[in-house]
Amino acid sequence: MILASLQQVDRHHGEQTVLAGASLELRPGERLALVGRNGAGKTTILRLLAGREAPDGGETYRRPGITFGLLDQDARFAGDDAAGLSVAAVADGAFRDLDAMERELTRLEGAGLDDPGVYAQWDELHERFERRGGYARRARRDAVLHALGFAGREGDLVERLSGGERTRLGLARLLMAQPDVLLLDEPTNHLDLEMRAWLEGFVGRYPGAAVMVSHDRAFLDGACDRTAEVDRGEVRVARGNPSAYRAARAEQVRIEARTRANEARERERLADAATRMKRWAGQNEKLHRRARAMERRLERYEAGMLGEERPDAATTRFRFPCPPSADLALHARHLTARYDRTLFEGVELVVRRGERVVITGPNGAGKTTLLRTLLGERPSDDPRASVRWGTRVRVAYYDQDLGGLDPDARLIEELVRLVGDTEAHDLLGRFLFPYEAQFKRVADLSGGERARLALLKLTLAEANVLVLDEPTNHLDVEMIEALEAALVAYEGTLLLVSHDRRFLETMATRVWEVDRGRVSDFEGDWAFYRRKRAARAPVADARAHAAERDAVAGDPRADETGSNDRGAGAAEVADERSPWRLRRDLERCEAEVARLETELAAVQAELERAAAAPSDEGQRDGGARWAELGQRHDALECELLAAMASWEATASALAAKTGG
Repeated sequence: MILASLQQVDRHHGEQTVLAGASLELRPGERLALVGRNGAGKTTILRLLAGREAPDGGETYRRPGITFGLLDQDARFAGDDAAGLSVAAVADGAFRDLDAMERELTRLEGAGLDDPGVYAQWDELHERFERRGGYARRARRDAVLHALGFAGREGDLVERLSGGERTRLGLARLLMAQPDVLLLDEPTNHLDLEMRAWLEGFVGRYPGAAVMVSHDRAFLDGACDRTAEVDRGEVRVARGNPSAYRAARAEQVRIEARTRANEARERERLADAATRMKRWAGQNEKLHRRARAMERRLERYEAGMLGEERPDAATTRFRFPCPPSADLALHARHLTARYDRTLFEGVELVVRRGERVVITGPNGAGKTTLLRTLLGERPSDDPRASVRWGTRVRVAYYDQDLGGLDPDARLIEELVRLVGDTEAHDLLGRFLFPYEAQFKRVADLSGGERARLALLKLTLAEANVLVLDEPTNHLDVEMIEALEAALVAYEGTLLLVSHDRRFLETMATRVWEVDRGRVSDFEGDWAFYRRKRAARAPVADARAHAAERDAVAGDPRADETGSNDRGAGAAEVADERSPWRLRRDLERCEAEVARLETELAAVQAELERAAAAPSDEGQRDGGARWAELGQRHDALECELLAAMASWEATASALAAKTGG
């Protein structure tokens, strides 16, 4: 069944051709990653699928009765006027359609389901209500608000939220509504690492279909099972996540290159043979016929050859020059920051030359404040504080606000002022600014163009300490990989804030975690940090995961009042369900218990094998596998207990309803 499709669609923005004969189909349950360069047309495709735009040519199709939800980066609430609107009101507004469906179901039930016509209406509406998670909507509201940082803030007014918080609230509203098709344009913007990991799991369990545009490679790889690449107006679709797609695409290009080389050799052989045959034919009609046949064979072969290789889109390489510095790059003491609460206090930090320090933590924890304090842009709230940079240290800060540039000046004018005429054009071309774009006003640059210009400025700084605050925001994948390559080759010291997990895995040799008023120092790479962090509370994480899974899946066991507890709350819900519904829920519970028992037995068997393994083998992996299995065992036990409690509550409610 096709939910939506584009058939040979053309779309133009002014004189620019965005899509030319693009086709795409979306089916139930699919998780589609939409990838491509900035400006390739990804957002246009989302808007076409949502019905927000009409094609200039070709056809779009949306299945009747299917709901589409598009995430806008500029979130709007209650029209354009959010005055007096609270977070709780936005959350409740997400269920407007579902509440109306529930009222209609109640009306139809009151009219009597014995009437075949009434029952048919009720059955169709009930299927839609259940498909969109109507029974679990209150539990889903609580899970989403908690995961996206709005738990306990339901009374906050929307008008007082920051731009990033409004974007997150717009995402929360869309996820709570649970449309049949999610269309997510950069959903990871303004999400910290924990929020991104949660969203990845949410989308993976989502009962409908989803199409996602994001520059977070780890997020797309974890959430998606199909990939559509938008390239120069065309769309190529393949199975697998974006990393698998790119690997398969590279292999296809390699095979096609070898095929073209082989075909060229064979074409040359056939052409030489035809030429020789014509030369030998003379007045011999039989040989002339053979020569003409040889030429026709050559023509048929040429018609079946692969076409000319399409040139790749422009890519870039750059580097960050790095003069030498002293071994001690930074020593800071008594760093303290307080606003309405303490972000960090009495922090002492030492950084040595060549270290790559990643600063991580939840949104609002104080990561950027820590950077600004180190850079001297904000004084420490402790008068004893000192920040000492080492001898010959030159610090450069990645500034997406483009401080020091005249917003009304042309881009080329600012670069000529910095490096001269000839080098200015060369540099802008290297950072993927085509000639016509070099005459834009600085104030008119897009987010991606501003990010590339900020990187260009950084290459001119000749700094041996780079301070980067979210450098991958607004960059497409190709530019992120170019930045990664430049930083891997960089010989200086790096202080980095980012929420791109793949980027952090590549960069980090040390991690500072800013959270709950403390700065914790982990002297190891990103994998080391994640292992240490995962060891803190795996069981609590498992309970939260199980609760969120049920809310996302539209599990009718979730408490309609917002509680997802498997005890008394589940029994209260059971009292409101019909016997037919209770029997179906009981079947689901039994299947879930059986699945968890099987998985728990498999993990237990692995633990026993690991315990029986020779000691030298256990030493080689450092016990990491043992710890992972232990955490998984604890998590499964928690989920199994919750599932069994739900089964008992549902069975009791069914017995009370049927008297058996």
